[in-house]
Amino acid sequence: MNTKFRAIGFILVVVAVLGSTPAWLGPYYLSIVTATLFFVALTSAWNIVGGMTGQFSLGHSLFVALGGTGVASLVALHGWNPWASLLTAAVGSAIVAIGISLLMFRTVLPHLSFAMVTLALAEVGLLLVISTDALGAASGVVWARDDGFGLDSPEASLWAALGASVVVVAISWLLLRSRLGYYFRATRDDEDAAAAIGVNLFRIKTIALVISAVLTSLVASLYANYLVFVDPYQFASPVLSISIILYAVVGGLGTVRGPVLGAGLLFPLAEILRGEFGELAGLHLVVFGVVIVVVVLYAPTGLSGLIERFQPGRPPSQPVNARPQNESSQPTHTLEKE
Repeated sequence: MNTKFRAIGFILVVVAVLGSTPAWLGPYYLSIVTATLFFVALTSAWNIVGGMTGQFSLGHSLFVALGGTGVASLVALHGWNPWASLLTAAVGSAIVAIGISLLMFRTVLPHLSFAMVTLALAEVGLLLVISTDALGAASGVVWARDDGFGLDSPEASLWAALGASVVVVAISWLLLRSRLGYYFRATRDDEDAAAAIGVNLFRIKTIALVISAVLTSLVASLYANYLVFVDPYQFASPVLSISIILYAVVGGLGTVRGPVLGAGLLFPLAEILRGEFGELAGLHLVVFGVVIVVVVLYAPTGLSGLIERFQPGRPPSQPVNARPQNESSQPTHTLEKE
């Protein structure tokens, strides 16, 4: 109980510090903090399907495009209400996620197949956006903040980003500790064993992908309104998906704090490097590479696993299907059949 109180207290302190940043940070660094919080939310949303369930999606830029480019074009180019546009994009993301699930999850395919198909779909999505005038085409969309979600000041944008990140991280925490979270991890660790004890793999993977897609779309809508200019090569490019995956891998896949640590470290680091050493093009990519190599060599489970390793009195994490060595070969508990 004391550990929970300490965790809650730490979270409240972090929220209070971040919420007060407009009082002691300049506009440039405040914008970095705001964008970082949005990417914490996006990475945490991807982690639900990619980290908890083990389905490595390279096509999450599809859902970012639906929530960002789609909503921006509906509001700025077609005069829709922003909240109706946001809900429409969220429903559209859920439908697209179900379609991908029907295409990929009805049969047991290698994880690499899912990654390659989602990457191909993301490329198709980018081509569709840049060739469609109704979506702003290659020139993008300008979405004024006063015609959106009320993000008409740096403080409002910061609180919107902070609220989005807290909500997505809280949902991840609840999922990880629910029965559904156990199904997610069982599917990730051994699909054959999970199916043998009655887990409906198609249903579990579909639920994870739909939750992740809807959350990604909602966060992307807020982020697009914050940026004002919605660039299709930023919101619909698979490069965005790869960046999010890098943040999750460095932070720690399948954990709640992993995406927070990964995005909270790498995104502001890249922005500061670009701002301070703009004449050295690609420097942030070199730093990314060095960080990833160091993490792979010295912290295979990411920064989250590294922190856990040094927590006093806490045993190292075990896989979901791990059992004590003195346990009989016959399982004494099974997951409830779906």
